[in-house]
Amino acid sequence: MIEPDNLHRRGQALEDQYFQRVDQELLKKLREKSERAERLAELTKATGVRDEQVANHLIEAGFDASNIAAMTLTPIVFVAWASGSVTPEERKGVMSAALRRGVSSNPLAFRLLEQWLQRRPPREMWHLWKEYAAAVHQDLPAETANKLRVRLLEQAREVAMASGGVLGVEKICPAEQRVLDEIESTLPVRAED
Repeated sequence: MIEPDNLHRRGQALEDQYFQRVDQELLKKLREKSERAERLAELTKATGVRDEQVANHLIEAGFDASNIAAMTLTPIVFVAWASGSVTPEERKGVMSAALRRGVSSNPLAFRLLEQWLQRRPPREMWHLWKEYAAAVHQDLPAETANKLRVRLLEQAREVAMASGGVLGVEKICPAEQRVLDEIESTLPVRAED
């Protein structure tokens, strides 16, 4: 027979264990919430995106201040993949654009970009880029937004033309042109402020 005092102590120990687990779970959730808020603040600072929903979507997709630079090259990567595979010339064009943008100085972003050139990124990445680009485009001064738009379209066209077409004719295939058109519609020319 169990002594009432031992039973009480055993019950108290189980209760203490339970509340200790509850406390640990609460602390873990608070820590995760704090870390997410910190990542969100860093991402917002790095990108200038003020739309919290867009920033949250980026974080959910695995982006943070350390690799967001790769996101700026997403449309160029999708141009390279438009015809179904990335040719060595297109890869060189994407990497050249990355070097000009300084992405090579950001190892995580550079590694992510290399992965995207080996394995086509999911279509959701394209939709995320459009959401991100539209938010950034809208938040920038019109002159800056228009300059970035022109530079991105030039780099995307360079990649599209990198494979050369057949006998120099039709250098940009219809699939690549569709991606270029989508970039243009995502980043419309803005009237100067």
